[in-house]
Amino acid sequence: MFLYLNAVIGFLWNCAPFMIALASFVTYVLMDEENILDASTAFVSLTLLNMIRFTLILLPELISNIVQTRVSLVRLNRFLVSEEVDPNCVGELVGEEDEAISMDDTSLSWSRSSDPILKDIRLHVKKGQLVAVVGQVGTGKSSLLLALLGEMYKLTGFINLNGSVAYVPQQAWIQNCTVRQNILLKSSLNNKCYQELLDACSLRSDLSMLPGGDLTEIGEKGVNLSGGQKQRISLARAVYQNTDVYLLDDPLSAVDSHVAKHIFRHVIGPKGLLQQKTRLLVTHNLSVLPEVDHIVVMRDGSVEESGSYDELMKKKGVFAELVVQNLANDEQKESIFEDKET
Repeated sequence: MFLYLNAVIGFLWNCAPFMIALASFVTYVLMDEENILDASTAFVSLTLLNMIRFTLILLPELISNIVQTRVSLVRLNRFLVSEEVDPNCVGELVGEEDEAISMDDTSLSWSRSSDPILKDIRLHVKKGQLVAVVGQVGTGKSSLLLALLGEMYKLTGFINLNGSVAYVPQQAWIQNCTVRQNILLKSSLNNKCYQELLDACSLRSDLSMLPGGDLTEIGEKGVNLSGGQKQRISLARAVYQNTDVYLLDDPLSAVDSHVAKHIFRHVIGPKGLLQQKTRLLVTHNLSVLPEVDHIVVMRDGSVEESGSYDELMKKKGVFAELVVQNLANDEQKESIFEDKET
């Protein structure tokens, strides 16, 4: 049906100049009895209609471009007139040598006039700790990381950081350059650390499949890479910068389970490359939680519970319910898989 309709539309569009000429001649003759369609009038009219034929063909594209331009102007205007984020939203920790992140009674929103997204956040992370942030979808986990980057409006409380910060977003950001340039990001090449990083982020096998190895040119927005490859390159870029604090927004979600275990063991975990760094990890992979130092449970934009894995399981609160629900979902998936096999 679609092919038939497309063929009919194409036929009518190709016949449009002839239909316009016919309609023009009929209208000319019917408007006045004295109008006579002779050869000179007909051929001059056909010449003029043929001259504007190219313009008529471009008319639909012109209308589409006008609509797209209007939408772009509206978006640009909304961005340019929006309120500036306070550059002093995130301060520096002074006098606290063992603390890397500090938030006390902090409420934040995406605009000064809207309701707070994060409410009464209390978070204290010591240097070198691996802290996991967990919770259901939409509870404010990613917003918490963006708040630490100063991307939200602080309504009450304060936010303080100690040292330089690297951020790994959930949607990997890839430049249109080589794999090596994406990882180094203008930094000088330390070949020993670079090779160790490729192994830790499980990129060695992927580079062997690319035609130019790590010198392969990546297309716009990483078009010639998979989601997992882009995420691992984004993580490798952050690790190579050697900062003090790492904000990791669920970097394990886009990779396979065995690759996620490898990355956690060799990069993020207590024996990984970042073992001496402060790490704030947003994750839905609850299997890694027994190995973290501290767990923060988010609910409705606030910190519902916090503590070690054993402490939270003994409380039998929100975190325990989350773990039980995750185990039930895993068992259900296994049963479905077994039914398909039989």
